[in-house]
Amino acid sequence: MDNRYSIYVPRDPHNGGQISLVSLSLDGEYVVTYSYNDTSIEGWIVEGSKLTLEFQKIELPKESGFINDIKVNNSKIVCYALGSETKTFPMPNINNSIKLNPPPKVQRPRINFTKDGNLVIFDNNKILVYSTDGKTMGKMISSYEILSYNEVIKGVFIDGNDNIWGISPNHLFHWDLKTFQLKFNYSLGFTDDGIDEIDKRFTVISKGNSIVVKYNNEIATFSEGVHFPIQNIKLKDTTNIKKIKLCEIQNNDYLLAFNLPEKYEKQNEKNEKQNVFLYHISDINKQPIDVSEIFNKDHPEDKFYEYNSDIKKAFGLVNGKFSCINVDFDQEFPESHKVFFESHKDDADFVSWNNYLYQEYQGSYCNDTLAFPDMKKLRDLISDDCKYIDEIDETDGIEIDKINKIININFKKNSKYKWRIDPNNKKLSVYTDKEDKEAEYDYDDEDKDKEVRICSKNLDNNSWNLKWRWEILNNDALALRYYGNCTGDTIIIYNYDIKNKTIKFEYYYKKGFAKLNTKEFSGLMLPISTDLDKKILIELINSIIEDDRCLAKYGQTLLPILIESSDSDLTRLMEDIYKKCMKLVKEDPKRNLKFLNIITSSMNKLNKSHFDYITRFNSEMFMILDPFNESVNNKKDHSHFYTFSQEIEIIGAKYSNFFYKPFQNLISDSLMNTLRNFLIERKAIQYITLIVPYVDYSRYPSDYNFWWEIILPQPSVFIKTCKKNEFYTNWNGEAVVKFKWKTFGKTYYCFIWLIFMVFLVCFTIASYPTNSLTQEIRIKLYKTSFAFGIFHLFFELRQFIWNPKKYISSIWNLFDLSAYIPATIASIYYVKHNNVPEWILSVSCLLLDIRFLLFFRIIELFGIYSAIIFGVARRVFSFLVVLAIIILSFAHAFFLLLHPQDFLNSLNAQDSNDPNNPWTLSNTYNQTDENGNILNETLIQVPSENTNLFYSYSTSLLATYLFLTGNQNSFSPWTPKLSTEYTTLFALMAVFSFIVVIYLMNLFIGLLNMEIENNNSRAEYLAQKAEAIAEIELFYLLPHQRRRRSWFPEVIYYHVDVEKARIYIKESINKGEWKRDDWPEMKHKILKLLSIEDVIIDQAV
Repeated sequence: MDNRYSIYVPRDPHNGGQISLVSLSLDGEYVVTYSYNDTSIEGWIVEGSKLTLEFQKIELPKESGFINDIKVNNSKIVCYALGSETKTFPMPNINNSIKLNPPPKVQRPRINFTKDGNLVIFDNNKILVYSTDGKTMGKMISSYEILSYNEVIKGVFIDGNDNIWGISPNHLFHWDLKTFQLKFNYSLGFTDDGIDEIDKRFTVISKGNSIVVKYNNEIATFSEGVHFPIQNIKLKDTTNIKKIKLCEIQNNDYLLAFNLPEKYEKQNEKNEKQNVFLYHISDINKQPIDVSEIFNKDHPEDKFYEYNSDIKKAFGLVNGKFSCINVDFDQEFPESHKVFFESHKDDADFVSWNNYLYQEYQGSYCNDTLAFPDMKKLRDLISDDCKYIDEIDETDGIEIDKINKIININFKKNSKYKWRIDPNNKKLSVYTDKEDKEAEYDYDDEDKDKEVRICSKNLDNNSWNLKWRWEILNNDALALRYYGNCTGDTIIIYNYDIKNKTIKFEYYYKKGFAKLNTKEFSGLMLPISTDLDKKILIELINSIIEDDRCLAKYGQTLLPILIESSDSDLTRLMEDIYKKCMKLVKEDPKRNLKFLNIITSSMNKLNKSHFDYITRFNSEMFMILDPFNESVNNKKDHSHFYTFSQEIEIIGAKYSNFFYKPFQNLISDSLMNTLRNFLIERKAIQYITLIVPYVDYSRYPSDYNFWWEIILPQPSVFIKTCKKNEFYTNWNGEAVVKFKWKTFGKTYYCFIWLIFMVFLVCFTIASYPTNSLTQEIRIKLYKTSFAFGIFHLFFELRQFIWNPKKYISSIWNLFDLSAYIPATIASIYYVKHNNVPEWILSVSCLLLDIRFLLFFRIIELFGIYSAIIFGVARRVFSFLVVLAIIILSFAHAFFLLLHPQDFLNSLNAQDSNDPNNPWTLSNTYNQTDENGNILNETLIQVPSENTNLFYSYSTSLLATYLFLTGNQNSFSPWTPKLSTEYTTLFALMAVFSFIVVIYLMNLFIGLLNMEIENNNSRAEYLAQKAEAIAEIELFYLLPHQRRRRSWFPEVIYYHVDVEKARIYIKESINKGEWKRDDWPEMKHKILKLLSIEDVIIDQAV
């Protein structure tokens, strides 16, 4: 008998019926099998290599159809899915089923068990978690809904490690099943819309840092936390591969893929050989090899259903018996296939799979320490106390040569490499056994009999006087920690560079003179320190830039540091990051599009200090085709500039039912589309699909405190740059605004408008002078106005607290305050005193009416003119300031020249010696007798304050302004006389008329015309609309709403009409915005797709 397995079965499984499904518990100690032919379930105990039948032939109802899926947990609780129904029971009591409360309502349910043994029932729309423990057995623990903005969910999968995986046409999403928080989003590198309607499932497996997803006949492999695929594998249709597993061979992970036996075939039928293939995940040039003989030896009729890589066991049929066999690839692998591993087998004990993977993929050294940091070991390193080098002994888990005082640090058990610290020669060395023929020895080493030195490195002389500590990390790198009261705390990580046969430092961290703490190493990435020697820092940054994985992880942290640096050497590295990101995206946008988020995440900083990068970015990314849809499409239900995303999100069912759905449907797209279709006959249009290059532009940090977010919300890049017109000079910025407006902006904006209308109507009616309103009704209206006024002022206060400087500098906030404060104060004043001054009501109503008008600025038809008005006003503001100063100066001059001598009593006391006295300037009238003769008596018109408007500076300013508008009545009392005062008066009037009225006012009109012509009203309008949306985002959305993936996606897509795209490109060429030298391949592809390449080739820049 084959010693790989032992069978303890008195008869054939399921009375000889074909095994249709097999499920293994998470601990690998229990197996259940299901047979459709026999309509029964059987339970098997796994004890080492023994497989014992515990419960045989648990019969299902004979009318049962085919079971779609079956699972078992460690407590021997079984759940199976049959059509749209599920049944859960403890083995073997199938008739004593566990009642699920509430019953799951899932159309095509899939099932699994969590690590805690709880039952998960899910499909592409829902995830339901039920308890299987004690008194709460069968009770629903949680319920979540899976949503997507554009119905792009292609499949959902939950593995045995409490991971949720969701797939869209181009992306793979990863959530934590316990917290339902998104962990990462991967770019698949392929798209497949041809879904098998019979089986829409896909599979994701993960082990260590490796992630593999199988979707139909496509397989993509990833490294954890790196968004782009390492490799895409296209399976041949003839292989009929149904199952994939990661297996370990020579300390490295490989992909095992095999087909499953047919679910309905008879067991005694002669079937074709089962295909079992082994794929080299990283090297696409190596063909998969058939490893079926490892499983079935000389029995090709043997079939296997399940393989567990942790316990290295396979479960299936051996000689017609259901069996468990041990599969050790290291021992069982045939000699003929060993060449499959020869490229790296000699270093397998020393080099991690990920390190080798990228050496194979890129042909260059890769910093595996940064790409996949061993944070646990580093936290242990920081937590432990350091010792001086001469205090270290063998109790610290090391080997010490007591004669030479050399410290040997082994990697791990049976490792042929070791680190050696030599305090005498102050060296760090890597040693290996002399039997290693592949190693390049350093024969200067004294001990040549047993071990040889591969390479060594001199350590800093100062470090030997400090306290030490070290750890061997999961990638076999050596992490050294030095600590001294005068030098601070330092961590340096060294690794052996196999390619160059040298010891290379991969990480250096120092934080001034402070002692390190574990919180700094609590995340998923190593902290980056700038408090380093410049040469070391540059070397570290270069290693990050060279490694795509490290750049993807640390780029968003590194680029802001370089932007803010004043060192020219570091600033030059910013150019290297920019060029590397653009190069990767242009070479393969399917795989590398998300590298753009490194640049977009620093848009605000670049806009402030390196604006040329913004210009370059917008030019190079002017228009990007969706790399997964580079064709012209034709649909009737899509309009020009239709924006969408491919995000998938999971939200609580209660939140979805009681808040999200009703609020979303307040002004739903379906309602708008229905009205549009009723009023306008829609025709099918030809369109192309474009991508907005501002990746992660709208995303908010996933970690947040709810109450702190209410007071001081964290801004996104969009919030920081929404006022910049430069982002709206092309279609990309416009697509961002339209997407936000469509998803949530219009709903919230209309809600805010509605609240304001209640405020406006109540205050207007209450302040209207009529006797038809009773005092009681008027007070109620004022109370309502006060309540709504406080509501609006609450959000204004939040904005002010968030950023006082930014709040005051916004003209829209000044309009808001001027509208809300007077009306609110007037309302509460009336409630308290049953009266309010008429002038307050007048001003309040005027400001409220203006605020009502400003709500229309968000509508394009009115917003364009609003943008022109305020945009031009901002640009001519300095001119207006100059004009105002000149007017103030002339008003001051007129006041000093024409004011009466007696300021306080000039209206009551006549002074004939004062030419500016109101009585002197008043009109005089002579009496006449019956014959028309003038009598000696004279009548003087009683003067008023308007007789001499120059009696105060304020009234003098009014008189000067009236003179500017053409009203000269304020100067008419002064008649020309031969005196110095009068000559000065008329000289000032002449100069004022020429300089201000004629020259400056005409110049002002001319400047307005120029600014209107130069004004990009479209960009101004989009900027003010973006500002309104930004206000909604920060202060009206709740913190968890700002983390919604469908509202704030990584990538925004949009459809554009082909004909309008042609016109747009031609206009851009004429304006010099379309530059063919910026990503010429993409430009050429777009022109060719639109069939206008030959027409405009001579016009292109």
